[in-house]
Formats: sequence, C-alpha cells, structure tokens
Amino acid sequence: MRRDSERLPRRRPAFTLIELLVVIAIIGVLVALLLPAVQSAREAANRSRCQNNLKQLALAAHEYHDAFGSFPAGWYCWLATYDANGNYTGGDPNCIALATPWPYMWSGMIGLFPRLDQANLYAEINFNLPVTWPDNQTAIKRTIDVFVCPSNRRPIPVVPVTVQSGTTPTSQLGPSDYRGNMAAGYITATTSQCPNLAPSAAATNPYCLVYDNGLMYQNSTVSMADITDGTTTTILMGESLWPDGVWCNAPSSCIRTSIDRTINQPITATTSTGTTVSWRYWASKHPGQVNFAFCDGTVRPVTSQINKLTLNKLMTRNGGETVSSDELK
Repeated sequence: MRRDSERLPRRRPAFTLIELLVVIAIIGVLVALLLPAVQSAREAANRSRCQNNLKQLALAAHEYHDAFGSFPAGWYCWLATYDANGNYTGGDPNCIALATPWPYMWSGMIGLFPRLDQANLYAEINFNLPVTWPDNQTAIKRTIDVFVCPSNRRPIPVVPVTVQSGTTPTSQLGPSDYRGNMAAGYITATTSQCPNLAPSAAATNPYCLVYDNGLMYQNSTVSMADITDGTTTTILMGESLWPDGVWCNAPSSCIRTSIDRTINQPITATTSTGTTVSWRYWASKHPGQVNFAFCDGTVRPVTSQINKLTLNKLMTRNGGETVSSDELK
C-alpha cells in the first residue's frame, strides 16, 4: 500500500527573497560598471560624427574658394553709399564697420549650401529680403544635420524676431553648432562717435576697423594667398554651444577670440543691470576639448587647457606668429 505522503506533489525549488535581492544587487552593480563604458562609446561616436560635420563644412568651404577665389564671409551687409553732399544713395544705412551683426543679416554659411547637397533649400531662400521675412519663414526652420553636433542638441525654440509690423515672428529656426573664425583680439573704440559715423568716415577711422584679422567676418573675401601664417595653423571654423545658434542669421555666424575668454567656459559679464552668462564662444559637450576645422581642410581637437595666446595665434591669418606642435598639445 502506498503511503499518503507519496501522493502529495513534490515542491519545486525556488529563490528565496534574500537570493532574489542578491541577484538584483549583482545586476545593478554590473549595469553601473557597464553604463560609463556605453556612454563613453556613445560620446566617441558622437565626437567622430561632429568632426565629420566640420570636415564636410571645411571641404565645402574649399569648393566655395575654388569657385569664387575666397572663403565665404562671416555675414553679408552691404555698406551704404553717400554722395558728395552726404545724402544716402544706396546700401544699408545700419551697416557700418563697428556695427553688431543684426538679426536681419544673412550668415555666410548659407553660401556652402550648394556644396552640401542643399541646393534646393538655397534656391528656396529669397536673399533680397531679411532673414525672418514671411517669405523665408518656412526655409529658415529647416534642420540641416551637418550643422548639428550630435553631442549637443536638436532643434530648440529661439527668441522670436519681428522684422515687419503685423507679421508673425518666427518661433523656431534651424540650429547650428558651428561658427566661423572672425578675428582674434579687437581694437577698443576710445570714442563714442564710431557708431554715428557715416560708413565712408568709419572706413578710415582706425578705431572702427575691428574684427577683420580672421577668416570669416563682415563681407570678407579672404583667399588662400591671404593666409600668410600657414593654412595648417590657421583655424577656419569651430564648435559653439550658443543655445540660440542658428544657421541663417548673422549673430550666429562667427566668433571673435579673445585672451580674456576660455574655451568650454561661459562668458560672464557684470553691468549696472546685473550679471549675464553667455555661451557665445568656442565650446562643446566633448569633455575637455573643442573641435576645429583648419584652413587646410583638416579637423583637429583643441584642449580646454590650451594657452590663450596660442589660441589667438591660431585665429589670425597674417599675424606673423609661429605655432609649434608642442603648443597645440
């Protein structure tokens, strides 16, 4: 006769609560160990894509140079003309040598579009109208992948700009994380008259001749022959983290390098109205470095610890400076 205990189902072995907690803890430790490696691999891939973007922009700039005999300008603003009596005859009366690039002026980066497989977008833009004019509002919202560093961000809303009474401001513009090398250093204006001078007078005033020793500035036409410091040690363009940076208008087009600023750090300015913090300088989200495209078409990272005087040397096209390989380390 079989005993009753033999009829009872056998109990299957199972994890105890303690064992389950131990397994979860082990998995957590493994994830914590693997996550930095995954993030590091992802950043390495993003950094490589960012460098490839700059490479494409540099090659497009070289093709532009082959076609027009110069690199593209930082931004375009046609100086006003006046007759012998000082009467305005044409051009933009707001466009003077010392003027800040206004939002209605077009960025020179757009000249690269036909060489970046963006010929259709280039043809869609009406350059005879200001940037945010209603006719251009559809075009300037487009995101172009080559202008966006994957480590930084995707399109974000920017400060709306109203350029015509009764029009709807543009709420979002196509982003750009790359800007041209405008100049290194500047001449501090010792007179308040520069902004009020007619362009013909400002053009001969030494205190108004600023921001023009780099590669891409207002209406610039810098050629290879003008880069007497050497194309391998002169920067053409680089990365910037300005949150409102866009590819279409002048304020996002280029950067002036200065020894009172540090790459990968914000610019802090204190005025009577308070303290402002801006990222309108060379910066990236790549740890400890910023990628730059040089005039010879190469793309190289520059560390955040680079000597500021050395960085200034890399920005001037004809300053007569020499830069050794040791200074770039």
